[in-house]
Amino acid sequence: MDYEYELVRNGLTRKIKIKSHIYDLIELTITCKLVNDTGKEITNNGYTTFYETKEFYSFFEPIINDMKRELDNANSIQNG
Repeated sequence: MDYEYELVRNGLTRKIKIKSHIYDLIELTITCKLVNDTGKEITNNGYTTFYETKEFYSFFEPIINDMKRELDNANSIQNG
């Protein structure tokens, strides 16, 4: 597993990285960086957490399934 997602809006960049490592380890990193109109960095922070594979799936799978259900419902309402 090696995924990276990024959302940029009004100078604020949010990144989420998910990466598998050997020895049953998954790394989750979330960062936020805010720059002003001149490019000066206002804030830059983040954190990294590590999970065993089983722990990662048992925690995040219900969250992802709930979000998928919400997105599918929103799409069916918009298309209906």
